[in-house]
This record gives sequence, C-alpha cells and structure tokens, in this order.
Amino acid sequence: MTKINIINTMAAFGRSYIRNTGAAIAIMFAVMAPVVIGSAGMAIDYAQAYMVKQRLSQAIDAAALAATASSNDSGVIKQKVQDFFKVNYPPEKLGATFEPIVSVDGNLVSVSGKAVYTTLFVRVIGVDEINVSAEVVVQREVKGLEVVLVLDNTGSMGTNNNIGKLRTAACEFVEILYGTYDSDNTEDCLSRYGSFVQAQNDFVKVGIVPYATSVNVGPYGLGYDDDGNAYENAFLSNPLGLEFSNDKDTNICVLEEDDGTDVMDHSGPWYMYRWCRNNFTDAPECNISSNTNRVCNYYNSTDSSCRSTSYRYGARYVTRGPNYVCPSASVLPLTEDMTVLKNRLSEMQANGSTFGNIGMVWGWRMLSPEAPFTEGVSWDDRAWRKVIVMMTDGDNVRSSPYGAFGRNGTHSVGSSGVLDDRLEDTCDNMKAMDKGPTIYTITFEASSGGIDNATKALYQGCAINGGRHEHVRSSDELLSVFRDIAQELSNLHIKS
Repeated sequence: MTKINIINTMAAFGRSYIRNTGAAIAIMFAVMAPVVIGSAGMAIDYAQAYMVKQRLSQAIDAAALAATASSNDSGVIKQKVQDFFKVNYPPEKLGATFEPIVSVDGNLVSVSGKAVYTTLFVRVIGVDEINVSAEVVVQREVKGLEVVLVLDNTGSMGTNNNIGKLRTAACEFVEILYGTYDSDNTEDCLSRYGSFVQAQNDFVKVGIVPYATSVNVGPYGLGYDDDGNAYENAFLSNPLGLEFSNDKDTNICVLEEDDGTDVMDHSGPWYMYRWCRNNFTDAPECNISSNTNRVCNYYNSTDSSCRSTSYRYGARYVTRGPNYVCPSASVLPLTEDMTVLKNRLSEMQANGSTFGNIGMVWGWRMLSPEAPFTEGVSWDDRAWRKVIVMMTDGDNVRSSPYGAFGRNGTHSVGSSGVLDDRLEDTCDNMKAMDKGPTIYTITFEASSGGIDNATKALYQGCAINGGRHEHVRSSDELLSVFRDIAQELSNLHIKS
C-alpha cells in the first residue's frame, strides 16, 4: 500500500469515528443540559432572590418609618404603607410582586409579607418561583429632642386672629411632643392640662423665640431668669444705666450689630433696642419713665435726625416707648416644663415688622450650648436631635425709621432685600456646620399676595438636614402642618 493510500485510509477512519461518537455526545449533552444549566442558573437565581430580599427589607423599613411618623391612627398608618410601596417600590423596581401586611399594636407597627420572585434558569429543573419574606417592627418614641419654635409675632398676624391660631398650633405641637395631646379634647389648648399634668417624655426640651422688628430677650439679657434668679451672665450692654425689673415682666429687645455677627451663633454682648418715639434722640431721656409727650413726625433722610415734632397724648406710654414694636412675649430658653411653655405662648401678640433673619439667628443661638443660652446639649451629642421650626406670614420688611439694626441710615441694611440676604446667610452658615440643626420652615399666606415667590423660595432653601418647607393658606392648614411636623419629630427607631 502506497503512502497516499495509507493517509486516505486514516482520514476516512477519523471521519467515520467522529460521525459515530458525535451522536452519542449529543445525546449525553441533551441528558445533562438541564442539570448543567440548572446548577449554574441556581446560583444566579438565588443571588437575584437574595437581592430582592435586601430591597424588600429596606423597603418595608422605610415604609414603616414613614407611615408611623405620619399619624397615630392605625387605619391611616396601614394605608400609608400601601401607598408608600405603590409609589416608591413598584414590582419592576423591587424585582418581585409584594403585598405588605400591616398590624398596629399601641406604639408598635409591624410590616411583613412575602415577595414572589419568578426564576429565569432553575425553572428547567421545575422551580418556577422563589418565596422571599421580610418583617420589621417600628416603635414610635420621642427621645433626645431639642426644638426651638421661631414664631412670627408681626402686626399682620393680627388679621382674622391668626396670632390666636398660631398660639393654638404651637401649643398642640408642644402637647404632641410631650405625649399629652388628645384630638378629641375641644377645650382651648392653652388652658387645658394644668401644671398637674406630667409630660410623658423626659427627653424633650422646647424653646420659644417670638420675633417681629426684633427679639425680646426679657430679663435673661440682664442676667436673670423669669423668677428673678441669677441666670448665667448678662449679655446686654446698658450704657445709659437704665433701671429695669429683674423678672418676667421685663421686656428688652436686642439691637443687632451690623458687622457680620448678625448671621452667626454669637455670644454677644448686644446693645439694647431703643426706639425713642417719645423723644427723638438716643439720650437717657428716651427712658419711658421720663420726658414729654412728643413724637417725631419727619426724619431727615441723610442723618435720620428729626425735622419736626408734635405733641401726642400717651406718646410716652409703654406702647410708644423705647421698646415700640418689640414683641410682647420674650424668648423662653429650652425647657422641659410644658406649663411654662404654654404660658409663654399665651403672651404672644401681633405687632411690628418682619425681620425673619433676626428670628432665625436667635433660634440658632438658643439651640447652641454656648452663651448667651446654655441649655442645649453639645452639637456632637449623637443621642440628641436639634431642630428649628420657623414660621412667617409675610415677606421681610425693613421698618422705618428704626429697627433691629438701629436707626435707618446708620447701618448697611438699606432695604428689605438685605434682610433676605441676611436670612440666607444665616441658613447657609448652619448648613456648613458638621452637625447642624434640622430646620422646618412654614410660610403662611393668610391673604392673597401676602408672600411672594422669592420669599417662598428663600424659606424652602432654609429647610435643611432632613427638614422641609410647607406653604399653607388657611389657619386650619397651619394647625395641621404644626401637628404633622410634631409627629415627624418623633424619634423613630427600628426595634427588630
């Protein structure tokens, strides 16, 4: 046999072998394919199912926390969980279909359920679905919370007794935080639950900053508390040597410095606000206990000196004295006493112009553990949450001829727009803090055109660190939003 014949014979044998064994290999692959694919696919499908479980656990945690923060009503909580899943975790996002099961037992809210994951690979071995379950229990509890209410006491709040509605809204806010609120009790909030009612939470402190043309620091600026006892160090300068009573009846507003400290957590000292309507100078004679019943009618635009005066009966009365348009209610430092808080809220009256920047910065100073008020815990204390809730019913308005920075023409606050800039600077400075406060802002448009879009945007920008901005148009909405924020401030935690 020649070499060529040998080669041809071997090639023919190879082709015959491949034809004969190929069929066997194909049969073996057909038999083994489900096992091979199923084994590889099982890892993929179960990895996907695990991811669904992770998403599901996160989803029910978020849903339970959000729903529990929204209401005390079990029906509302259950519906909120359903709505939360429908909007935020549809099947295409979750990776499976899921129907939450919600139960409410007192302060405990349980959310559980099973998701069904449809397999892609292991169905070849008869596994079409994988059940994935998850459960969470959330407990509503208020603990470690410092809140300062910065409340608009300006003249426009006198319309339709909106100041009265604000007193009620703030009062209910306090009751919710202290666990004494009862929606079925129709008695006036400020008069119900006297001092015999014990607040149900020892880890809540609330402070109050009423504001208008300035902020009234009361006797605290002189180094005394409401009872006339020594309080820290005085932070008001009294260059005129004026005499004041050292108790809760003392009303002294603050004159802010136009040097950048007005947008900072600042320890002072400050000068006294002295709008001398009974005398047109800043001399000691502007003390309310002295001098004549004359007021200034016209001021020079260049140096703010008085051009002419006239006699006016009662000009030297306290309503037209050096503290004119100073809020009638003074600040109240952080306290755990619910009765004291209600009493201070009941003192709020509507009078003055809107210096929202001054209200906000004093809310910040009250939360701070540093002087002038030292009731607040350290900013670094992770066990406590610090919050400002600020409300206004109008645009910032620079009063004339005197305001929180003194007589116009003697400082750089030349327009109401500058007040907006100062408020924005204050909020930006709090944003820049490592552990700054959560801020909620409320704009209340009691009448059409009362608040412009720029003001709403300004307060929306101030709502930081988990807070939010709300715009309301009626006193009923005002009451509702204060209740909602108080409920949200409940320090929710996952129990299991």
